[in-house]
Amino acid sequence: MNNLQKLHFGSLSVEPIVEIAHKMMPKTFLFETLTKDEASANANWLSSEHICQNSLNLGLAFRSYLIRVHGLNILVDTCNGNHKQRIGADWQHDLRSQAFLQNLHLAGLQPSDIHIVICTHLHGDHVGWNTRLENGKWVPTFPNARYIMSKIEYEMLLGLFSPDDPTALNRGAFADSVLPVVEADLAEFVSGDMSIVRELEEHVTLMPTPGHTIGHMCVRATTNREDIVVAGDALHHAIQLDLPQMVMRADADPDKAKKSRLQLLEHCVAENSWLCANHIPLNPFNKVVAHKDVFRFQGWLAS
Repeated sequence: MNNLQKLHFGSLSVEPIVEIAHKMMPKTFLFETLTKDEASANANWLSSEHICQNSLNLGLAFRSYLIRVHGLNILVDTCNGNHKQRIGADWQHDLRSQAFLQNLHLAGLQPSDIHIVICTHLHGDHVGWNTRLENGKWVPTFPNARYIMSKIEYEMLLGLFSPDDPTALNRGAFADSVLPVVEADLAEFVSGDMSIVRELEEHVTLMPTPGHTIGHMCVRATTNREDIVVAGDALHHAIQLDLPQMVMRADADPDKAKKSRLQLLEHCVAENSWLCANHIPLNPFNKVVAHKDVFRFQGWLAS
């Protein structure tokens, strides 16, 4: 297991911006069908920080990734946010932590320094810091950024949204973390794969990975020698390397989610990619290797 906390290749660097470093969650938060036999079969490489063999509680992180390339500061996802009212989701309800902004500051940046925010999808734990509460009003946290969102996903949610009951959709995340960005004219809606940055050696592109949500996308950053992929929610937990067909309870289209997850893992093996998994704790960067007919993270052994 590696201890890398930053990748730096030429003009391209990637580092995690952590909101919650590690939190054990009940298995039903992720995988309703996970069995003790499946957990036990992975005990040789997944420590108790990732999965408790007795309770089947699962270790999670909540982190964003900061990509810097040719003077651009690109933030991929924005975690849970503060003051967000998420009734029924105690783990993200009315948080008052400064960890996210402090960690951004430790990376040498202020919110005003972010040029691009990429939303892999529009769930509340990935768009929370899109906005912050200022004088009783939700305002964009990153006032100089363009926020890139899936057009099909935004339009679907907009069609479901009712101002009479703003908390009904994604526990209120659409109302407090997406619409204020759109109303501030900072949103850019995209379809399919798209180049965000294209230089001679460094590229940042979007990889459509639908399933968890209708418009889910990973973010790929490449140099002439290295390939890096930010997973968003195409992958939630390391046990899915052994069980890539395992459905996460919030997958909108489980069959498409399985297909996208398998394609992501196969891509990482074929390209020797660095996988940046937003929710996998302890190690923000990992290499995926083939293991029999499934996958493993290179060098992982349970302590």
